[in-house]
Amino acid sequence: MNRNEYLTQIWPAYPAMPDNAQAAGRIYQIEREDGGLKLTLHRDSKIHKIHFEKAPPYSEHLIEGDLVAVISGDELMLLAPQRQSLPNRSWNKELTTQWGLYLKALRAFFVDQGFVELKTPSLVVCPGTEPSLDVFSTELKVGSRKQKLFLPTSPELHLKKALALGAEKIFELAPCFRNGEVTERHQPEFLMLEWYRAYANLTLIKEDMISLVQTLAKALGVPVPKAVRSYSVAELFKMHCGFDLKPDTSKDELKALAEKCGVDVRSAESIDDYFFLIFMDKIETQLPADELIFVEKYPPYQAALARLTSDGWGDRFEAYWKGLELCNAFHELNDPEVQRLRSAEDLQKKNEMKKEEISLDPEFFQCLEAGMPPSGGIALGVERLFMALTNISDISSLRLFPL
Repeated sequence: MNRNEYLTQIWPAYPAMPDNAQAAGRIYQIEREDGGLKLTLHRDSKIHKIHFEKAPPYSEHLIEGDLVAVISGDELMLLAPQRQSLPNRSWNKELTTQWGLYLKALRAFFVDQGFVELKTPSLVVCPGTEPSLDVFSTELKVGSRKQKLFLPTSPELHLKKALALGAEKIFELAPCFRNGEVTERHQPEFLMLEWYRAYANLTLIKEDMISLVQTLAKALGVPVPKAVRSYSVAELFKMHCGFDLKPDTSKDELKALAEKCGVDVRSAESIDDYFFLIFMDKIETQLPADELIFVEKYPPYQAALARLTSDGWGDRFEAYWKGLELCNAFHELNDPEVQRLRSAEDLQKKNEMKKEEISLDPEFFQCLEAGMPPSGGIALGVERLFMALTNISDISSLRLFPL
């Protein structure tokens, strides 16, 4: 009798787990000698060795990879045969457990400070207007009604609606989606943490960020950043490029700076492109990896959804640690007229970059027109911070099913 005949004629297909099983798992190794049988089973990231002095009936048909249960000293039950190899994926219980502790500590940090956790939609009218991002779109069909919807690149718009509706200290761990991004630091689906403080600016948000990193490092038993430092974008351009960056620095001036510094800007078209290429080449790579670095006060064309300071800079910051950009924080714009202008500019940039056309969210603007309080807000990459804390270099290793 061969294995296939045993499986089709003798084996009671896919039995339930027996109540009296002494051990169970996937066969990692089989040793047959002198009429006996030695099995090495793998289960729950542990190895179990089973020895039968006399091989149980039909055990000659078992192979490595089968799932079995040991009933007694002389009885062995095949639970599920391995009919083909498993996918090339690995279950890391230790890392998954550490990730769970991290998320638990993260939520506790905000709950302990009186924040309320929200859940915003994963199908939205507007995914976010950031020009450089590609989106995922779908279509809602209800009877004759059809509507184009998107997966959110950020929960920001809905959380700001909540601020207008009266929420004050809120946070969300939201699945977000960005098309066209698969690298060691990017997955098309990722987890974003956003939190907001109504009737506040960026001072408390920055304090939150420092305290959050320290709290999570303690929870995971890993070192905290060696130091915490803050620099304005202008200070960094002066330090690393010898250039006096001003709010009204032109595209031509940045182009000339790039040429002087030897930065390849052949792909650049807009002033944003020149700024990013210089920043990434000459500044971002020079930030000390063992320190938590805050980069503040961006040029006005980099203000995004932040208001401007009295001296013309975008009132926002980004934080870096271990060579990773962790977060993006804004002294939130709440002027509906300025917001409409910025959104129109974003859509125009998307059009020029031949990105997929998106719609705006009229309810968001309705909330701004009704009045959203001055607020501080921040978006943080949850996987990114975990990578920094644990020195993991590839985001895909955090997922059992990465793309």
